[in-house]
Amino acid sequence: MAAEADPFWLGRALVAEGALSEEHLASARQAWRRNPQEPFALVLEKLGLAEPRRLAELIARRHRLPEARLNPAAFSRAAARLLPEEAARRKCVLGFAQEERRLQLAVADPARYGPADARSDFPGYEVSLHVAPQGEILALLEEAWGPPPAAEAGAGELFGRLLRGAVAEGASDLHLEPRERSLEVRHRVDGRLAHRRFIEGGVREAVVQAAKLAGRMDIAEKRLPQDGQGALQVGARLYHLRFSCLPGVHGESIVVRIIDEHAGVRSFEEMGLDAAEIARLRRLLALPHGLIYVTGPTGSGKTTLLYSMLNSLPAGEINELKIITLEEPVEIRHPRAFLQVEVADRIGRTFGEVLRHALRHDPDVLLVGETRDRATAETTLKASLTGHLCLSTLHTGDALGAVARLRDLGLDPLLLAEALKGVIAQRLVRLLCERCRVPHPQRREWAARLRELPEAPEGRFFAAAPDRACPLCQGRGYRGRSAIVEVFPLAGLERRIAEAAPAAELLRELRARGCGTLYESGLRKAAAGLTTPEEICAAVEAPARGCYDQQDASPPAS
Repeated sequence: MAAEADPFWLGRALVAEGALSEEHLASARQAWRRNPQEPFALVLEKLGLAEPRRLAELIARRHRLPEARLNPAAFSRAAARLLPEEAARRKCVLGFAQEERRLQLAVADPARYGPADARSDFPGYEVSLHVAPQGEILALLEEAWGPPPAAEAGAGELFGRLLRGAVAEGASDLHLEPRERSLEVRHRVDGRLAHRRFIEGGVREAVVQAAKLAGRMDIAEKRLPQDGQGALQVGARLYHLRFSCLPGVHGESIVVRIIDEHAGVRSFEEMGLDAAEIARLRRLLALPHGLIYVTGPTGSGKTTLLYSMLNSLPAGEINELKIITLEEPVEIRHPRAFLQVEVADRIGRTFGEVLRHALRHDPDVLLVGETRDRATAETTLKASLTGHLCLSTLHTGDALGAVARLRDLGLDPLLLAEALKGVIAQRLVRLLCERCRVPHPQRREWAARLRELPEAPEGRFFAAAPDRACPLCQGRGYRGRSAIVEVFPLAGLERRIAEAAPAAELLRELRARGCGTLYESGLRKAAAGLTTPEEICAAVEAPARGCYDQQDASPPAS
């Protein structure tokens, strides 16, 4: 029987019931076109886009046939072997029950194998067709005949292509995520994950093993998480790769962080900071000693900002200073006179331990990649009080959250008030594609909100309008990212910090001095047409409202 004229009806049915996205349907169609002889249901099943039983239900309903509930312990091997092995596998037909001359067949696609085919293959039998998932049929054929021969090759070459494709797209991370019957490939571009393709069937395990080999991980260990490192040369550029492997219920998930070691350190202007923010940062860096913290979630650009701060020191000063950085791992290889030390907890080379030894090397400036515990916080605090300028990071929702977090770690409030010179928060927001952007439908409402800010600029708000034909953004509507920051110098607030004043009170005093918040920094960037108000609210609304408890960052009603 000929295949149905519309091979994608099953995918459209799943989209109609909300079980499948248009993006995943498009990916499945592309996979099917590489092998159009394969049933589209099997493609959906291999890619893990639909439950096999649900596919069988839809197919059975369309062809008005019963479903087969196959039981590996109760099917008839004799019935399964009535058709030669090669034909049974090729046609995906399983005889699962037989009573004299009555035979029950399980088929995956009645449009490809129907009653006429059954009568031809089983003459003299009264045949009834049932629908079952193709995977179940093939599994029972393997029970009846044994496993088919298979040879997987080229997995290493395929993984290399995946890596190079991620680099070409400018992705920061490559994700290989196991589904029930496939491996989904996604790229993180401009902070957002985007589906790229599926790797089907048995090939997925070979690709995961190739990734583990590239990251120098133990391929025999599949029960425990692992980390690894590697490198990739693309043209004249060398990329450092950080691998992470995490076992899941459907297999091992691999994430590869792609770090361009020669991308260079960006200036404050290249990061997107405005003149007032840069001036406040430079005043903090001009201090001879003290403690400065940069806060934000993972992936918010804290390390990049710290290196930009170090790099903003005049070349003469850098050459006269002893600068030591402690990081896990060192992501930016700096060409200037820095001593960069990599922390490794697994061998006892922790931040606190390395920091104590680093102080014996007579540093002028210390960069501690992350303050995780009381020991590190106390050692950094003492170093800042004995003539060192110390920079570090904390995972808090906003800048002033660092003050409360350091108190929670057990630091002496009086010493903290004396040492802490400034706190900075940063987020990264996507930049609009200048070719695709369109006027924002709520630009008047946002312009009214903009007027609430001090020295409000004239607003030109835009929205994303992705154009798949756009050569700049490739249909994403956004191209690149920029930083929004709040920079809070704390000089003059020592007494309030020692008294554990609420963050809202500290913020009021800072705003009276002209310091803006993350939300205000972002809104100004949106008003300049560089990003959207929605990007700003997604990045900072919840943390700002949660900490300061007085800043209304809600968008206007639509």
